[in-house]
Amino acid sequence: MLSRRQLLRTGAVAAAVPAAALSPAARAVAADATNPAGVPAGAPLIDVSHGSTKWLDAVTNHDTSTTLQGFAFDSVNGYFYTAQIAGASQVAYLRSGSQVAVTAALSGDDHAGSGDLCITKHDLTGAVKGVMYLLGFGHGVSIGVEPATSSTPAYLWTEANAGTDGYGDEIVRFPFVDKTVLWTSHPSVKRLLPPEPGATSTTPSVDAAYGILLLRYVANGAHWFAAYDLTAARSAVLGRTALPVPLAKIQQPFLAKPDANGNPTADAAVFQGFASAGPYLYLLDGNARTSDPTQPLAGYDKWTIHTTSVDLNGTLNDPSTGYILRTHSEADAASNPREPEGMAVYAGTGGPRLCFGITNNLADGTHQFDLYYKI
Repeated sequence: MLSRRQLLRTGAVAAAVPAAALSPAARAVAADATNPAGVPAGAPLIDVSHGSTKWLDAVTNHDTSTTLQGFAFDSVNGYFYTAQIAGASQVAYLRSGSQVAVTAALSGDDHAGSGDLCITKHDLTGAVKGVMYLLGFGHGVSIGVEPATSSTPAYLWTEANAGTDGYGDEIVRFPFVDKTVLWTSHPSVKRLLPPEPGATSTTPSVDAAYGILLLRYVANGAHWFAAYDLTAARSAVLGRTALPVPLAKIQQPFLAKPDANGNPTADAAVFQGFASAGPYLYLLDGNARTSDPTQPLAGYDKWTIHTTSVDLNGTLNDPSTGYILRTHSEADAASNPREPEGMAVYAGTGGPRLCFGITNNLADGTHQFDLYYKI
């Protein structure tokens, strides 16, 4: 049986029968019977089979010792925010004697196990414009951003209350304030009640252009996505009241790991990120390369990275797969380790762009990534 951490990382749906042994109809996970199917239309469907275009090359976060996990855009103001597990040296400093209040609020787990994150603010050239540290929050697979206005800062939505495996079970909202450290009990951190009783491993994404808060979580052994009106969700988190009925709720489709010839296997792919625009949900999965980066992509490495489109309202999904379209990407063929990390939609000038990161580290161990997009 998969552990909670394995379940989150693979995106697998726990079942007694391997996926390959099920009929296509039995494997399908289209709209749940209770899906209100009410996410407003209007957003264009991005074609995930479209070629991947490089936007930014060799982006480095404030902390270059660990890998990008997730990111989100403030498309209105031309920024994006990245999340990564905080490096050990930074955490050691933050937990030093000068941070007594922070240290007292955390367990004795190491930085990965207790969910310490580094959030970096970038402009659209990739330049670093700010940094925050979040202690005890989660893994950072996905985050959300409400754009800054003339009177308010940007607000971030993240997971929080990390367990011993480093993944958060709560969703929180707080303002981005440069050069600050937050712990989960800080007064500026406002909590959202769970999307349903017993939900765990919850991660957020914000579609500011269409006013949607999207949550991914585990319940009853499966991964679910639930979409909420962003204004109503903001009121719920500030008032500490229950979330409204979701606009849509859908089970995550099975994402198959490919074999060396690109054929789907019974194994679940490694889940790496998600984002939405209007009623359309986009998923990212894949592994780091296994071959020499100086050689052309071949075998499993050629097929590992996939992007998938899903209709949150359920009507456009193929009943045999539970999604609209799924396709592999051969972007960044020479990068190393070429692991896909994080997905977000840029809705500003030239958008919408469905963006995803690919790690492309330097030989000296400096962690960096390239940013690609589909339109």
